[in-house]
Amino acid sequence: MDNEDKDREEYEVTALEEVVEAEPVEAEPVEAEVLEPPEGEEKKGFFSQFPKLYWVADALELFERGAYYGMLAVMSVHMAHNLGIDAVTIGLLFSMLLFFSYFWPLFASALAEKFGYRQVIMVSFVLLISGYFMTSTLRAGSLGLFIVALLLMGFGAGTFKPLISATIAHVTKDAQRNLAYSLYYWFINFGAFIFPLILGFAFPAEDSYYYIFIVSGILICVNVGITLVWYSNPIEPQRDLSVPQAFRKIMPALQDKKFRTLLIIYSGFWFMYAVNHSFLPIYMLQFRRMPGWFTVQWLAIINPGTIIVVGPSLGKFLEKYKSLNVMMVGIIIYCIGVLLTFGSNSVELFITGIIVYSIGEFIVHPGFIAYTSKIAPKDKVAIYMGAIFVATGVGIVVGPAIMGVWYSNFVESAHMPKLFGTLIVAVGVLTFASFILYNRWINKLAKEEDPSFKEDTSMWSKMVTAVIAFMFIPIVIGVGYAGGTDTFYEIEEEEDGGPFDWADSYDLMDGEPLALDGDASENSQDEVTIIIEEENVKSISFTLTWNDEPADTGYENDPDEFSLSVETPNGTLFESEPDTSSSGTITIPISFNPDKPVFEEGTGTYVVTVICGECGDQHSIGPIGFFTQPDTGNTWDLSVEYEFYQKKE
Repeated sequence: MDNEDKDREEYEVTALEEVVEAEPVEAEPVEAEVLEPPEGEEKKGFFSQFPKLYWVADALELFERGAYYGMLAVMSVHMAHNLGIDAVTIGLLFSMLLFFSYFWPLFASALAEKFGYRQVIMVSFVLLISGYFMTSTLRAGSLGLFIVALLLMGFGAGTFKPLISATIAHVTKDAQRNLAYSLYYWFINFGAFIFPLILGFAFPAEDSYYYIFIVSGILICVNVGITLVWYSNPIEPQRDLSVPQAFRKIMPALQDKKFRTLLIIYSGFWFMYAVNHSFLPIYMLQFRRMPGWFTVQWLAIINPGTIIVVGPSLGKFLEKYKSLNVMMVGIIIYCIGVLLTFGSNSVELFITGIIVYSIGEFIVHPGFIAYTSKIAPKDKVAIYMGAIFVATGVGIVVGPAIMGVWYSNFVESAHMPKLFGTLIVAVGVLTFASFILYNRWINKLAKEEDPSFKEDTSMWSKMVTAVIAFMFIPIVIGVGYAGGTDTFYEIEEEEDGGPFDWADSYDLMDGEPLALDGDASENSQDEVTIIIEEENVKSISFTLTWNDEPADTGYENDPDEFSLSVETPNGTLFESEPDTSSSGTITIPISFNPDKPVFEEGTGTYVVTVICGECGDQHSIGPIGFFTQPDTGNTWDLSVEYEFYQKKE
């Protein structure tokens, strides 16, 4: 799941010792030593083995990733269900968000070294908070403003992304680095696991996803407080360093033909991965691969949960194998997982597929990091490590854009999700075959440079393996096409265990009408509570009527002003515009979309507020009409009517 972020950061955990020992040029000064305990002083206890700034960085990453993945878990469904965006546009918008998240870090790192880590981190938080809160206010028809919000989130995430891992590199010793990044990686996955889990309980319905963006904004506000109180620059800003100078440090890696080829091939894996947060949640809902109570937030925790559980032991087991071969095995496992996820109607196989490809993911990327550390020149290991996320950026940006077209044409229009899944697997098989050819190529180059070099003669470097893999591409696509169509459901119709027809076993009933009355004075508010105990509420309406008191003899009344507000049990607020008249009516209708029994969004306490504004005065009639006296009160009536589904006898 989080292996996106691991590009630049946490995957240094699994890299060879050369990776963790190689420091960027700008990290050579002794500033990191200032943060270490005095020489000879022994660290005691788990937390004291690292400086305070290390734990501050971990805390910042925990809340930022929790906010990001909590939002990302519902983003595609939110765009489709709440904002009315089509699949092709969803793919393009995801590509835009991820483009800035993965390519802007190149510039953000340079800005941090010039202006200071703390200052640039604060800018990233301002961007993220603005993007999250802005998104929470947008509704259908706000595509332009939504793009602005996505840009704010993309720039914010991309600015923050490289700075925390760099902070850890600056404040930890070489001997501590593996453990430091292991813990850091755990914090990231824990944030990506625990926050979507909680949000799945708090906001299970699609209509409540707006609140998730508010929660994400609040989590970043927590980070602002942590930064202001505890975070400090791990190195002094280099004011004389120009941004182009800092950016040019990565160019030697991109000029390496072998490494550049490796990045291009490896982007195919991240192309496959891109489905995880873009179209997998929509697919789950539109084809009812999980029961109705299973939210997209809980879908998002399967991936990090798998990595948290199996990652440590699996990483230890794979240490003894060749990195490039390990990567190819991981790609095969990932493809199998995708086939299981999209190729079956079974709930069990859907979940199993996600677990399988999560294991494949964890095998692939650490293997890539380890392999990169071996082929990089000894004096440029850190530079190469800084460039590896370019492959992730390419795959994860191109992936949603192309998948959006596939999903629109083959899934939403043709109702063929198996074909969609096999197209993704075909990209994985192509990536696997390309790695075999790459393995043969670099073996040949190594042999030319050193005749004593022992070539890899395993199946992972044989031409016949590559040919078989290429032949498998049309076969797997054909199998997907032969899989035919599946039953397609609109997201809002999603229900536990399959389509639910209320008319089959439920009657639509009128609830017992409720009536209240009161007498309001000028500029007052009367608050009443209405409790609806029935489940499966379909609609409810609140109607306020009022009549001005009869004027005294010889006087006439000015119009009065009334308005009405209703807060539903789930916290949604509905408000009317003020109405000015001597007698009038205001109605607030509220409709629910009960997708399955037992539906409880309309069940519970409604807080209704009757607002009386300017009541006007009584004016005398006739030639002496300049006499006035206050209007002392106004009577109002509130009626409540509702409908609900009741199980047939």
